[in-house]
Amino acid sequence: MNRVGILSILFVLSLILPFTALYLAGDTHLITLKDIVDFLLTGTTGDKFKDIIIKDIRLPPIIGAVLIGLTLSVAGLMLQTLFRNLLASPYTTGISSGVLMVVALVIFVDSLSHLFEIFGEKSILVAGWCGGIFSMILLIIIALRVREANGVIIVALLLSYFFMGLRAYLIANAEELKIQEYWGFTVGSLSKITLGDIIPMTICSIIFIIGVMFLIKSLNALLFGEQYAKSFGLDIKKTRILILFFASFITGAIIPYVGLIAFIGIIAPYLARPLIKTSDHRYLVPATMFLGVILMVSCHILSLKYYLPIHYIYGINRPASPLPIGAVLDILGGLLVVYLVYKGEKKIKLDY
Repeated sequence: MNRVGILSILFVLSLILPFTALYLAGDTHLITLKDIVDFLLTGTTGDKFKDIIIKDIRLPPIIGAVLIGLTLSVAGLMLQTLFRNLLASPYTTGISSGVLMVVALVIFVDSLSHLFEIFGEKSILVAGWCGGIFSMILLIIIALRVREANGVIIVALLLSYFFMGLRAYLIANAEELKIQEYWGFTVGSLSKITLGDIIPMTICSIIFIIGVMFLIKSLNALLFGEQYAKSFGLDIKKTRILILFFASFITGAIIPYVGLIAFIGIIAPYLARPLIKTSDHRYLVPATMFLGVILMVSCHILSLKYYLPIHYIYGINRPASPLPIGAVLDILGGLLVVYLVYKGEKKIKLDY
């Protein structure tokens, strides 16, 4: 099958799965398939209670999963192309570390907690945005000072380990309740997304996708190395800063809503390359987007359908809890990558 055919199938799947998730994400006896169809076509099921369940409980996490799949997967792809490293992602390049660092400071340091109390329930969200801005500025400064792209990723990775050490110190001296709050952020969950969060998430996603479209030609030039791209007149430093800016921007904008969902930035581009059989970003970017949506929505369905048996694992009398989507993605994605490597897909290269 040609690339256009594969992209068409991925596109159709990325459209069908969110609607399927809207039906499967809960009790299928309470909300029937007819209710879903009526709601999508007319805006109501005829029952106010069912409308509230669909609109306020089921719909926001699914839209969030779609937006995360569209954006963070491509952010990972861009960073992999820039650094010529299949393991590069918003997490491994330290973008997420800045978000986590500021969130940890607000949760564990009382003086900062009081300062952010003016934002009420959105205090962690605002702290995450501040961390995203901090990461973006830091990465751009590093990119301006370091000549080689590999130098940027090395410095960023070392800084992320530094932040990890600071977070470990804060956790070691924190109260149990605050540790649970922090853990809930790091594990990644779609359950906190509300209908009001969808608009800013969508606006940020649209800005990011438009930026990526303008960078496709530059990304293709980088496939052959910075020296080759420079010989064709590409401004390497400007391109590097733009890629880091957009990757940092979308990571800092999205992660505060959902917590750390890092693996999508690695697994989606990894699966897209052998499937589409090219590293040409004209095909690879949409393939990565669609696969990101498919993976995120599939993991969302699994996270709601299967539960963690707390009482068997920890020996405590507590009801089973839904699996965090970040954990589901890490487990399934990790097993899938191991399988592909075992099957010989490890020969994937970052060129045409």
